[in-house]
Amino acid sequence: MVIELRNSLITKAVYLTPKELNVFKSAINFAELAHFGQKRATGEPYVCHPFTVCEILMDYKADIITLTAALLHDVVEDTNFSIEDIVNKFGAQIALIVDGLTKFEKGSINKDLYNASNSEKLLSNAAKDIRVAIVKIADRLHNMRTLGVKKREKKVPYANETLIFFSPLCERLGLFEFQSELEDLAFKYLNPHRYLSIKKLKDNYEKIHSNIFNYCKREIIHNNPISFNVEMNWNSAPIYVTYSKLQDGEALPNLYTMHVITDTSINCYTLLGIIHNSFRPAPNKFRDEISGQRKIFDCHLKTAVLVNDVEVNFEIKTKVSMNVSIFNLLKEISVTEIEKLSSDLLRDSIQSVKAISNSPLEFYEMISFELLQDDITIYTPKMEVVSLPEGSTALDFAFFLGPTRATRMCCAKVNGEPKHLYTKLKDMDIVEILMEEQETVKEDWLNHVQTSKAINEINKKLSN
Repeated sequence: MVIELRNSLITKAVYLTPKELNVFKSAINFAELAHFGQKRATGEPYVCHPFTVCEILMDYKADIITLTAALLHDVVEDTNFSIEDIVNKFGAQIALIVDGLTKFEKGSINKDLYNASNSEKLLSNAAKDIRVAIVKIADRLHNMRTLGVKKREKKVPYANETLIFFSPLCERLGLFEFQSELEDLAFKYLNPHRYLSIKKLKDNYEKIHSNIFNYCKREIIHNNPISFNVEMNWNSAPIYVTYSKLQDGEALPNLYTMHVITDTSINCYTLLGIIHNSFRPAPNKFRDEISGQRKIFDCHLKTAVLVNDVEVNFEIKTKVSMNVSIFNLLKEISVTEIEKLSSDLLRDSIQSVKAISNSPLEFYEMISFELLQDDITIYTPKMEVVSLPEGSTALDFAFFLGPTRATRMCCAKVNGEPKHLYTKLKDMDIVEILMEEQETVKEDWLNHVQTSKAINEINKKLSN
């Protein structure tokens, strides 16, 4: 099995340069040496695990640093080799990633504190190099695929952590295929009967949706004089997402999306017009993620139309936007730029939360709200896009724009209406901050902000 995996890795490494291939082979040899004689719970040689984690990442053409860290990610934690050995053999950048993936010695601390401490270490290192999080997600995916060998009392908390922590982390990094598989595997262990019933429900509806898709495709492509390339396909929400949305009262057809793909952004807007002329648009469902892009991995137009009284979702995008992924970004970025990219992807939250939390447990609680919850999109009067955690207030928004503006804020206008600075904002609100000359900071503000940046800035001002 080890030989087959090793050969598969070498075969898939065709996209690496000769120099990178030498490093890659060296890391394979090092991992084999380090894990020699160790076994997994499945009974297979332990080195099969880092080899498989690496292979998962190779399917996305991950860069050489990510691949090397994947091969070595358990070496320091599970063998006699040290971080210094990794530095000497493979350099400081790979050592930083491996260190972020290495858990603390458990000792006598309780389980919750131990897990929170490891999460804090993981995210702190990921803020310096996001590849820490990427390798950890691939590691979690392989462990979820082989979770069946564990006892039930271990499966349930592990699957639950996957949904609570790793799934939203995947979404933030644009790792949607990882997210989908992790969620479905976790749901399968947490609620196997419900998993099978939702799967059957989806299988039955997909026949209906396929007919709707074929009808829409004829109406859009064949009944309109389109002079540019257009492709269409469709997909559905993963099983766990389908279950969650149905629990929230969402209609099943709303969990299916038709994708319209073309060459340029201009063509996207042309196709939007064709779709809206062919079918009646559903109210309040259009979103422009091309001109007002919120997230680095979302660049498309979203709309919904009524087809024979069934609401049908559309995403219109370019072929280029479909190739924007974290793996491609990491190939193009320099070592000096990696920390900025990592910080941007994690929204500067790590350092802000660390500055105001007093323990790993407090850090984990705050970061779970700020980083791993849904975002809302807020617009400035100039239609600049700001992403904030759901539940943020106008005061959070002001501190996002800058502490000088926030401390001179007297109130806000939300969608043109005067509002108190404690007002909770909703997705797609347009917010204007109204200011006065005098600077003010109140201790009570701490009860009306959600973001670590706002809390941090208020504490600084109060301590001056």
